[in-house]
Amino acid sequence: MIKIFFVLFILIPLSSYTQKIRVGLYFEHVVKKIDFNPKEGSFLLFIDSVFIGNYQLNAVISIEAKLNELQLITQDSLYSGKKVMFIPNKYKDFFQINPTLPDLKARNYEGELHVELTIKNNLKIINVIELSDYLEGVVESEAGTGQLYEYYKVQSIISRTFALKNWKKHEADGFNLCDQVHCQAYLHKRNASINLIDSAVLETSMDVLLSQDSSLAPTFFHANCGGQIADPEWVWNSSINGLCSFEDPFCRHTKQATWIKSIPLEKWTNHFSSTYDFPVHDSICFGLLTNFNQEQRRSFFIHPMFGIPLRDIRESFRLKSTFFSVALLEKNVILTGKGFGHGVGLCQEGAMNMAKKGYKANEILDFYFPNAELHTNWLTHE
Repeated sequence: MIKIFFVLFILIPLSSYTQKIRVGLYFEHVVKKIDFNPKEGSFLLFIDSVFIGNYQLNAVISIEAKLNELQLITQDSLYSGKKVMFIPNKYKDFFQINPTLPDLKARNYEGELHVELTIKNNLKIINVIELSDYLEGVVESEAGTGQLYEYYKVQSIISRTFALKNWKKHEADGFNLCDQVHCQAYLHKRNASINLIDSAVLETSMDVLLSQDSSLAPTFFHANCGGQIADPEWVWNSSINGLCSFEDPFCRHTKQATWIKSIPLEKWTNHFSSTYDFPVHDSICFGLLTNFNQEQRRSFFIHPMFGIPLRDIRESFRLKSTFFSVALLEKNVILTGKGFGHGVGLCQEGAMNMAKKGYKANEILDFYFPNAELHTNWLTHE
């Protein structure tokens, strides 16, 4: 069971109140050109540590990756350099970043914006922001609006724990975490705050989950487990201390609990024939390939002896989860699935449903992370 108790100091190189996090933006794209636009307040522009000017609302500045340098175009000047920094004059000033090459959706962020050149002459776009402000953006991106306060507290705690535990995940890239779901979704941080989210992040500002050895706990989460939390070994081929499989009754009747996908039979058989040399023309093997029942989560398709991980099938056919059964219907195979995501750790829809049923944040965390301990008043210093 999760135990709540008071801890004064744990020595790790982070500070809960003053630590800034560096987040790589548009990490999944190769970006060559962006427009920077202050949306509230003003920003100081530095190029290679040299002060250029103070830019206010709608002072659009274009930044483009050229050969071995960045080129900036302001309203009246052209500059070049290796590193660009936009520093807000006041806390909570925010800006819009709009990639134009390629043409991607614009996003709003608070904090600083640093732009550098990668070794492949692309833009490396980094948001430098207070950890608490980053978490507000993560909670909104991951949980959306309209959730109950207890759930936002849960998401705040596991997202904070995840960020601190994975602080060096992208160290080789020059930042801490990226904006994608394999870190945590961070699609915006807007000035137009959502009071419940901001309050939840603030109230839990010193709360983390720790493993039994006092290290930061692994706090993976996903949209819906389909009624059974997955063992990490089924997903990533290795066990993770403190995480295991168990039944989850709280998500079975929620929005993303079930799904169906139809795949042409020829496409299905060709995939297993070409990828795994599976004997699809053998009548017995063909029957196994088109009639697979998964009442409980498994790691391998049909049987481990065939060496076909379910996670690989999910990736190849872009399935919502590995928790599915297969049936043949005329010239198609019908996949009837459960859940959305890898299934490890906390089931978000299950946790949201628990909050609706009146469970408190610590009780929800206790259910999904039974081998972890919730530490409140958790302070860190260098």
